[in-house]
Amino acid sequence: MSDAPAAPITQNGVPPPTQVAAEAPSFKVFAGNLAYTTTDEGLRTFFAPVHSDIISAQVILRGTRSAGYGFVAVSSAEAAQKAVETLDKQQLDGREVIVEIAKPAEQKDQEKKEKKAKRKPGRRGSKAVPGEVTEAEANGETKAEDAAAGTDEATKPKKKKKSNRKSKRTAAEGGEASADATPAAEGDAPKRSRAKKPRPPRVPRAEGEDPAGEPSKTMLFVANLGFSTDDAALSTLFTEAGINVVSARIVRRRWGQPRKSKGYGFVDVGTEEAQKKAIAILDNKDVGGRNIAVKIAVNTPHEEGDGADAVSPEATIIAS
Repeated sequence: MSDAPAAPITQNGVPPPTQVAAEAPSFKVFAGNLAYTTTDEGLRTFFAPVHSDIISAQVILRGTRSAGYGFVAVSSAEAAQKAVETLDKQQLDGREVIVEIAKPAEQKDQEKKEKKAKRKPGRRGSKAVPGEVTEAEANGETKAEDAAAGTDEATKPKKKKKSNRKSKRTAAEGGEASADATPAAEGDAPKRSRAKKPRPPRVPRAEGEDPAGEPSKTMLFVANLGFSTDDAALSTLFTEAGINVVSARIVRRRWGQPRKSKGYGFVDVGTEEAQKKAIAILDNKDVGGRNIAVKIAVNTPHEEGDGADAVSPEATIIAS
């Protein structure tokens, strides 16, 4: 016979279950604002100040991608507090990590319930049942009638505000007040309408006829320019030819944003000698695929109220 001890047998012939060792309690630490490249091993390495107390380190995933946070389980509350004090706001993989004691699941559920209980009926996101008396109403903080009225007001569609703007035709006829308009307060000065005087149409000059006006002794008219040419480019065109420029201006349309060029402009070169030199060098020169025209500008007669010394934007040229 064998001297080996027989296995213990219960009454049903089944051996008793082996005893499982009790798991040691763990304390979780939350690590937030993690980089998407941070791994479990990288998180464990980051918690090096408490490495001897680490039980597990896990980055939470959404599918195959990191959710941006994780948890580290340590063996004692002291190690958890040390990790928070040592590692909070420290850099990991280029990001400032938030380290704090993780809240138990029961505490999170309780906080959510408390937030829902604090919501008032009639506000966005609340789910108040019509006719139900809330805790605040039961305590006398809010009247049930007021709450019901507020709920009814929230469900009603908003009315559109009536516009008090006057029509353009009324404003053009002198700004007469309508019957619905509010009367002006005493002492208020009536507003004056600033109507612009219409300018008489410009009479076109017959072909071949000399322009009326005095030839400028310093100003040049430059035509057939590219529409992308601005004031600086026009000035550079003359200075590169060795001609001193006092001012250069591209004539632009009166409307539009930005205002587009009309394809011509004026350049003040200072003297008659510079005028002649510029015409000899630049007239009919190829600039950006265009043969520009450089002529002496003529100061056309101005309308009443215009500056006497200014060159009109529609200044004509002297044929040469």
